[in-house]
Amino acid sequence: MPLDRVIGSLERTSFSVTRAINAIGVFFLTMMMLVITVDVLSRYLFNLPIEGSLEIIRFALVLTILFGIPYTTARKQHVSIDIVTSKLSGQVGMRLETIMILISLILSVIVAWRSFEYALLKHRMSEISAVLHFPFAPFILAVAFGFGLTGCVLIIQLLRSMEQNVKNRRQVILWLLVGAAMVVVFYLAAQDLRYIPWRVGLVTAGVLGLGFVFAAFLAGLPVFLSLILVGFLGMCYLRGTPAGLSIMGSIPFNTASHYEFSVIPLFVLMGEFCFFSGIGRDLYDMAYKWVGSLPGGLSMGTVCACGGFAAVCGDSMATAVTMGTVAIPEMKRYNYDRRLATGCVAAGGTLGVLIPPSLAFILYAVITDQSIATLFIAGVLPGILLISLFMLNIYVRAVRNPALGPPGPSTTWKEKIYALQGVWATLVLFAIVIGGMYIGVFTPTEGGGIGAAGAFVIGVVRRRLDWNGILSSLLEAGRITGTCLSILIGANVFGYFLAASKLPLEMADFVTKLPVPSIFILTAILIIYLLLGCLMPAIPMLILTVPIFFPVVMAMGYDPIWFGVIMVLMFEMAVITPPMGINVLALQTVVHDVSLSDMFRGVLPFLMAMIVCVILIILFPEIATSLPDLIEGLSR
Repeated sequence: MPLDRVIGSLERTSFSVTRAINAIGVFFLTMMMLVITVDVLSRYLFNLPIEGSLEIIRFALVLTILFGIPYTTARKQHVSIDIVTSKLSGQVGMRLETIMILISLILSVIVAWRSFEYALLKHRMSEISAVLHFPFAPFILAVAFGFGLTGCVLIIQLLRSMEQNVKNRRQVILWLLVGAAMVVVFYLAAQDLRYIPWRVGLVTAGVLGLGFVFAAFLAGLPVFLSLILVGFLGMCYLRGTPAGLSIMGSIPFNTASHYEFSVIPLFVLMGEFCFFSGIGRDLYDMAYKWVGSLPGGLSMGTVCACGGFAAVCGDSMATAVTMGTVAIPEMKRYNYDRRLATGCVAAGGTLGVLIPPSLAFILYAVITDQSIATLFIAGVLPGILLISLFMLNIYVRAVRNPALGPPGPSTTWKEKIYALQGVWATLVLFAIVIGGMYIGVFTPTEGGGIGAAGAFVIGVVRRRLDWNGILSSLLEAGRITGTCLSILIGANVFGYFLAASKLPLEMADFVTKLPVPSIFILTAILIIYLLLGCLMPAIPMLILTVPIFFPVVMAMGYDPIWFGVIMVLMFEMAVITPPMGINVLALQTVVHDVSLSDMFRGVLPFLMAMIVCVILIILFPEIATSLPDLIEGLSR
């Protein structure tokens, strides 16, 4: 069919173009890494810092993010929730998908248009950076370009969806009318929402906004666009169209150029270099030599290796996939129960969220204005506790039922000691990054740059990181950056609406006046997180809910660092909780002969262990707070 070939050609072209644009974006990510590394070394060795390094990093971050978003869109890898849409019948599902693409296209065009207008405003004002005197306008235009290119990708996806849905001319006319109607609805909504005859209170508007966000999630609209949609229309309702259009132009650039956010792509890049350097196999070999001969020893070794890899990776899914490719074939070879094998890998991957460096800790710190270094240190003892609970769980089950995990071959002390030489680089890298941040040698952002450069050097020196690995690391880091930071852009748009509704403040005030012990309210919040974890991925859940619950928890007098550890543990549960269970879904891509239901059954005992861990940290807060307090006391 000619139309099918034309659309296929357009799809291939869009993929190639966006991949090339993403490659340009990761060039600027590499530049961020190099600038930070040179700046730190020259500052401490020669007292010659790079002038304007913060501005270079800010503007490079804008290009990294906005050049990554179109590529992520072309690959259809923006975070979305398909718990409902995946169960819809063929025609209904495709039509809903078409409508979501239309909404995405309209929103992308609005952001591109308003960013272009914002760039013209900055150009007329001749606004430049303070140190290097870079003009702001070209970088704001990069935002407009990124969303404009995303709109072009969405047009091609819309054509493909229409080609699959439309069977005759009558349906063509119908869909054209649907598209025109949606544009008109958006225009009228933006113009007249503030003037509709019936009004609700600010807090009620905030609650309704949350409901609309979840409805958009369940309809299959990508998470970041769901947040932008409701935030935009909510601001139009509360403050008028000019306010809604204003945040659509200013927030994407202001978020993408936020210096503190640059820590995210740098630690992601560090994790990608570690992933493609084969560090996971070294860690598994070491753990296998030390505990493999115990009942369930291979599974316990896998958990230990996951903890070690998490210490340099910081990403839950990457930890699960890496260790899955290494450990599961070995456990199959020794006739381990498949549920135990896949369950320990999926659960062990969650350690990537808790053991520093952790992307979840970084996002929590950015949202709540807490110290990233302190949160990293606070995660160490809870991480060790969770590893211990996982291993105890495996050992007790394997002793009671030896068929679950037969012991592996025993190893000599010489073999155990020799196995340690494969992980020295990992330990050194971890010590430099975490130690340097906490004692003040460099900031968390600089720690990410140093860590990425260190992981790159280790991979190259050990001949584990070839050109293909480097290129793959960079492209994946760019894609993940586009995915994560686009959600932050959406969260900031939605956050303006929430702030205007005063929902978080009113909720905090209401909760503090309730005549019940604070532990009951905290328990209710944690139960809400457990339920949300069944429905949505961890990172969007963090970004959406922390601004709401954090003021409530602070009003009850809890420690923000301790609460951060509890929150991250709850997010760990989210990545293995059915039906979303993103770690389990990712693991299935490398383990094809174990059903998804068996995998979820395999993680249930580990989920129970995580609940025990949360209870212990609630009962004994010192597990999370003692190490930061100790190190802070020593540094005085």
